[in-house]
Amino acid sequence: MKAKDELRELWCTQPYSSATKREDLVKLVQKQTKRFDRIILIRNLLECTAAAVVLVWFTLFAVRTQDTVQRVGSIVIAASAVCIIYFLLRYARGPANEDPSQNLSAYRRALLERYDTQIRLLKSVKYWYLVPPYVGLLIGSAGVLLSHARLGVVGWRDLVGPALYTAFFVFVWWLNEVKGVARLRSERARLLSIGEEANGSDCAD
Repeated sequence: MKAKDELRELWCTQPYSSATKREDLVKLVQKQTKRFDRIILIRNLLECTAAAVVLVWFTLFAVRTQDTVQRVGSIVIAASAVCIIYFLLRYARGPANEDPSQNLSAYRRALLERYDTQIRLLKSVKYWYLVPPYVGLLIGSAGVLLSHARLGVVGWRDLVGPALYTAFFVFVWWLNEVKGVARLRSERARLLSIGEEANGSDCAD
């Protein structure tokens, strides 16, 4: 509730005039927008860098391995990394920077659009970020299992790897689609409260 309290203080504290209060609110939303854009930029850079490392690693593995099934799994993972990079660069950046001369309502709409973009992105993370590389890992694990079966050395340890990366993928899904979306929706709701503050609806307390 810190953001809402700050907005309430900006709008309700005397001796500000109405114009001054709106100017302060605009500056606050500008600050929030720049901070949000900076966070998204850093996240995209980190994710693209990680995807590039995955692409190189599994491409080299696909070239070097002699097992056909493991090669297919590695190619799927490498292709997934390319898709992740494309998706982040194409859809995760949000709208362009706004004109500094815009009013409070325009800045609010722009920041709300940013929140909506990231919420949609996180709600679809399982389709473009998790499922493709997970399928590749399953194929690769199947290749290892078949190889061990031919050698007669299949054991419970062959299930440890799939269990671990399955748990990791479930955690990443929860972190993005559950926790991440909930946090963004909460921040979005706080931003909507600026409209109420601008109308002076909470100043009666």
